[in-house]
Amino acid sequence: MSRRQKDNRDAGFTLVELMVVVLVIAVLLAIAIPSFLGARERAQNRTVQANLTTATKAQTAYNASDTTVGFSDDPVIMEVEESSLDWTGVSDESIHVVVGDILTVGDSLQVLLYSQSATGTWYGIRIVTQNGVGITAGRFTCEGAAEANVDDMADCTGNDW
Repeated sequence: MSRRQKDNRDAGFTLVELMVVVLVIAVLLAIAIPSFLGARERAQNRTVQANLTTATKAQTAYNASDTTVGFSDDPVIMEVEESSLDWTGVSDESIHVVVGDILTVGDSLQVLLYSQSATGTWYGIRIVTQNGVGITAGRFTCEGAAEANVDDMADCTGNDW
C-alpha cells in the first residue's frame, strides 16, 4: 500500500465511531435532563415557601403593632407591611400570597396564608397566637388542585415542608 492510499484511508471517522459518540451524548442527556427539571421544580417550590415565610413575618409584625387588631386580610394594609409580595393574588404565582381563614378560637387567634407554586403544589402556613403573644407557625402542603380546595384551615393539613 502506498503512502498516499494510507493517508486517504485514515482521513476521517468511521460510521461506527460517529454512532458511538452520538450514543454517549444521548445517554448523558438522558441523565442530565431529569436532574435539571427536578432542580427547577424544587427551586419553584422553595420560592413560594420563602414568600410564605416573609408573609408570616409581615402578619406577625402587623399583629404585634396592635394586638387588639389581630391579623389582616386586607391587601392594602398588608402591602404597606410587606410590599415585595402580591397580597391580591392577581399576578405571578411565585410572589402571590393569599390570606385565608382568620379564626378566633377561645383566647387564640389563627390565620392561614397560602400560595401556589408554579409546579401546581399549594403551600400554607398557619399562624396561631395566644392572648396576642407566643406566635407559632405550622407549615403545610395544602391538598387540592383548586384554590377553593385550600382556602380554609381544614384543607391545609398535608405534610410539613
